[in-house]
Amino acid sequence: MNYTDTKQNMRKAVLIAKTLEGSWSVRMKMALDIVIINHYLKQPLSKDIIERLLLKGLSLRRIKKHYKVGMKEINSLMAS
Repeated sequence: MNYTDTKQNMRKAVLIAKTLEGSWSVRMKMALDIVIINHYLKQPLSKDIIERLLLKGLSLRRIKKHYKVGMKEINSLMAS
């Protein structure tokens, strides 16, 4: 992610955080996670993207559903 992507993602996160309720720091953390996950889901499927999505707390089920692949494809990417 470069500087302009980061800047755009922060702007999107602030808009999302303003719609949520509760502590600002918690809202911002949740909004940033949402924006970052959406950013990575727009990228082509690769081992690095799968690892980053899993670190952000996204489930394998959602990754499979979004990319329309099976566990065999994901396992083959993770093994290489």
